[in-house]
Amino acid sequence: MSTRYKSLELDKPLTYELEGLEIGVTSNCNFRCDYCCAYNRNDGQSLDAKEVIRILEELPGLKRVRLSGGEVTLKFQECVEIVAYCSSRGIQTQLNSNGSLLNAERIEQLVEAGLTTIHISFNFTTAEAFSRYYNIHPTIYAKIRENITMFAATSVDVVLETLLFNETEGHMQEISEHVYSMGVRTHEIQNSIIMDHTGWKSIAAREQLKLAVQELIDNKKQDTVLYFTCMDRFMEALGFQEEPGVYFPHCIEGKKQLHLHGNGDILISELCHPVIIGNIYQGTSLKDLYSNMPAPLAKFLDKQPCPALDALFPQGV
Repeated sequence: MSTRYKSLELDKPLTYELEGLEIGVTSNCNFRCDYCCAYNRNDGQSLDAKEVIRILEELPGLKRVRLSGGEVTLKFQECVEIVAYCSSRGIQTQLNSNGSLLNAERIEQLVEAGLTTIHISFNFTTAEAFSRYYNIHPTIYAKIRENITMFAATSVDVVLETLLFNETEGHMQEISEHVYSMGVRTHEIQNSIIMDHTGWKSIAAREQLKLAVQELIDNKKQDTVLYFTCMDRFMEALGFQEEPGVYFPHCIEGKKQLHLHGNGDILISELCHPVIIGNIYQGTSLKDLYSNMPAPLAKFLDKQPCPALDALFPQGV
């Protein structure tokens, strides 16, 4: 059972250094979901493979690269080149994709390039619910499930992520069973949080979250790994604890991992804390970022705000 996924998050970060970099290869997307669309600017900004590799060559201590968007596979060949470069250096690679633009040939190319992890959102068990939420044609749903099943038969770690919010909180076990039926053995549950910059307010209340998480743990199959993200700070307050195959990974945003947008902006976190702390084309050095710390990053590390904690425990734990 692999724990390569979230390997940087399984130990609580005690020192601050850049070990993970999420790169927004493109801000464009073929979906229109409420959760991230308002942030992903859809502004046409992108980074080609040659430029990404140039940036990565200056970061000898990097352990993981995540390629995201927008929809990252809109720049598919760029992704293959970057993955192959990272693989040659022993850097773990992850593609955050909606899965709609994959096919057997593309999956094979990514496997041959050395991709470590494919990360796909999976929030609904019917084409109708999927179509309504993502504002996309319902026939795409079957295509995504087919691609997930094909990927699950390869050597790449396949992770399906389910957002725990008011539309999914009563269906988490059903979703988990669908994840398993497609051959996927790693299921990430992302706690939804209020994000004012997107207008996103649709979160699960504390008791509903607790019930949904406990049901997933109680019914977990032995060969499945569950990751409960954005819950580590309050897991004990809700009565949860880690056990074999059940992890509450630590947040490393701003501490070990940063986000690089297509226009060169460096952000603490793409969604939860999208504060711009510099720009690689305006004098900010990724390599020297933690030894020559920008003021917004120093402030973040001093306060370490947690939107998930504030949403569930507004008066503190």
